[in-house]
Amino acid sequence: MDPALLRGNLALALFILLLALVVLPFQDPASGAFVVTVLAAVVALLFIAAIWLLTRWFSPRMPPKEDDK
Repeated sequence: MDPALLRGNLALALFILLLALVVLPFQDPASGAFVVTVLAAVVALLFIAAIWLLTRWFSPRMPPKEDDK
């Protein structure tokens, strides 16, 4: 997978998470906007986790050291 694509998606996910966390304290917990903001933060966290898993999955493995053989 292209590292620039993963980096761009990570930046987008962090931007969404940051905006949701900044707005969250100023909203009424009984409002619908509060629920939407919490869901946006959860989706952003899941998106970050998916990007991390894709990065781990598609990254090349390091060869073993000569001492380990």
